[in-house]
Parts: sequence; C-alpha cells; structure tokens
Amino acid sequence: MKTHGSIRVLASGALALVALSAGLLAAHAAPHAKISAARANAIVLKRFSGRLTAKTTLENEEGKWQYGVMVRSGKTLREVMVDANSGKIASVEVTSAAKEGVEKQQDAAKAKGTSLSKEPGAKESGAAKKN
Repeated sequence: MKTHGSIRVLASGALALVALSAGLLAAHAAPHAKISAARANAIVLKRFSGRLTAKTTLENEEGKWQYGVMVRSGKTLREVMVDANSGKIASVEVTSAAKEGVEKQQDAAKAKGTSLSKEPGAKESGAAKKN
C-alpha cells in the first residue's frame, strides 16, 4: 500500500510542476501594454463622440498589441484599434453588428483549427467546391 501513496505524491508533484510551468509561460508570453483599456476608451471617445458598445479587448493584430474599441456614433458603428504601447489610433473600420458576428465566428473557427468563409453567402473557390 505504500506504493499507492508514493504514486499519489509523485502525481501531485508532477501536476503542480505542470501548473507552475504553464503559469510562468503565460506570464512570460503576456503582452505588456503601456496604456490601459480605460485609456484606450478615452482616446477613442475624444476622437469619436458616442458610446462604447462592447467590452474593450486586447488583441494581437499582425504581431502588434492593440485594443479593439467599439463605439457607436448615431447610426454608425466603428471598430477603432488603438496601439497598446503608443496610444495612437492604428485603424478605424466602419462596421455593423452582423459583420462583427461573422468576424467573431471566424476567430472562434480559427482557434479550433477550422475555417469559415469571410462573408455570409460567399461562394467557395473552384478548388474547394464539392461535386
């Protein structure tokens, strides 16, 4: 019976080591934004009057950390990307709730390793069509 106790101790130690390693890797890989999400929101609202429509997210866009800020001004919905280090507006895209939903689905599919078409109703290329 002493063997079972030793195995439990070794297994617990291994799990603790894996958890510690994962935590250290996550901390090391975490982005170091120089500005906060609240500051990014203030920058966007200074340039585009309106109201924030979604939670501001920190995203890695083409190797650069940026905050995605959604702001509605009247009937216009914009996704404004703010550089997380400089605080400068990197890009502005006029969008819609439907486009944002499709983008969210694409991001989820990409994370799972599958792909979706870019636009609803988009046709497949000749090579991808099924006969």
